[in-house]
Amino acid sequence: MISCILLAGGQSKRMGKDKAFLTFKDKTFLRWILEALEKQCNQIIIVGNKEKELYKKQTEGIKTSIEVIKDIYPYQGPLNGIVSALEFIPYKHTFIASCDTPLINHKLIPFFYEKIDNYEAVIPVVKNRYQPLNTLYKTDALYKAKEIFIHGNRSMFSFINRLNLQYIPEEEITNLDKHLYTYWSINTPKDYTDLTKIEI
Repeated sequence: MISCILLAGGQSKRMGKDKAFLTFKDKTFLRWILEALEKQCNQIIIVGNKEKELYKKQTEGIKTSIEVIKDIYPYQGPLNGIVSALEFIPYKHTFIASCDTPLINHKLIPFFYEKIDNYEAVIPVVKNRYQPLNTLYKTDALYKAKEIFIHGNRSMFSFINRLNLQYIPEEEITNLDKHLYTYWSINTPKDYTDLTKIEI
């Protein structure tokens, strides 16, 4: 059984508008991601900063159990979203997803589940960079995020550096996600323009 925290509370400074509600082929990013996550997750917790009804409207027809909550401390980064969602998670594994990656590949979730074993998290390495989002954690490990957050540390990398990690090389990711779209963050207007040219 797997929970998912879907982080949708960022400021979207570079984009200039809320990325969760940008559209791609007539669906919002949020809807694309929800439709992928519902194939593998038993629960989805959307963490955002707008009115709950805006998010709930995007969940119509999604069969997975969904909670919509607000960040405890708005615009304080992904750790805040994790900390805000912790009390709502009943399962031992949690996938943490980002709302700026609409082409997330759901097949990676069971793959990561098989890989996590006795580790606290799996961390994909894509283009020589660690990817702490769109990946799987043991839920108990997320309480270490809370420990550093309440002491003023907002760094996702400070958090994962405290964990026992299983690194996943890029070539294993491409076996399931050929173009690495799961780790393509649409952060700027140029990214968005490039996305609209994609055929899927």
